[in-house]
Amino acid sequence: MFEIIYADEAIEQLSKLDKASRNKILKTIDIFEQFGKEANNSRNLKNGLWEFKADNIRAYFKYHHQKIIIVGLIVLKKTQKAPERFMQQAIRNIDKVIEELKEI
Repeated sequence: MFEIIYADEAIEQLSKLDKASRNKILKTIDIFEQFGKEANNSRNLKNGLWEFKADNIRAYFKYHHQKIIIVGLIVLKKTQKAPERFMQQAIRNIDKVIEELKEI
């Protein structure tokens, strides 16, 4: 249903997670990729930014051209509220990917 694109920073953060955490967030993203919003494992934050939730792991993303999702940041979350600095970093990473896509 969706194509997932990862920012370089998201791939780097993903590789730093322990195997169990990495598998949890990848499974969550895979389910969403197949079923979309019906999977009920995402949440709208603000300014078009969303997050995937898998226990204490969060992957911040934006929709791009209806069928593409760009993951900008993957973090271990320690508080209830999404930290503003993580959201801003995710947006910067996603904007960078969008600019690179325009060049292709």
